[in-house]
Amino acid sequence: MSIDEIDAKILKILQADGRTALSEIARRLDMGSATIHERVNTLEEEGYIQDYRAVLDAELLGLDNVAFIRVETEAGRFSEVAERLAEEGAIQEIHELTGETDLLLKVRVGDREDLTDFLSRIGKYDGVVSTTTDVALRSVKEENRLHIPER
Repeated sequence: MSIDEIDAKILKILQADGRTALSEIARRLDMGSATIHERVNTLEEEGYIQDYRAVLDAELLGLDNVAFIRVETEAGRFSEVAERLAEEGAIQEIHELTGETDLLLKVRVGDREDLTDFLSRIGKYDGVVSTTTDVALRSVKEENRLHIPER
């Protein structure tokens, strides 16, 4: 299924605020609530909308230390290692890469001691050859929203 201009507008509204009532979306788009409800259901069924969730303040929760970790794995084992790493709660993102390292992790922890413990733990994973870590000094922009082009 491909989306049209109306679907793109619905996605933009819900991405900005997932709590927006369907009646409010219908009002903004000058459409009937039943039509919007049907379209949102279809967008959910087709996988365009995967989840609704709250965006939490990492600093208030004491999780404002961000690090990017490049992981080198034994030949042919990067997917296996990535699957195991996916179970680690501190990891927000895991990307399989081309280039000199196999995986890139985005990690969020409470303090440097937590990061040290984390690195020690994953360094012992079967299949991990080495890690290289960059600690973020400041996060200028973090965005989970997708840019939806005009249709």
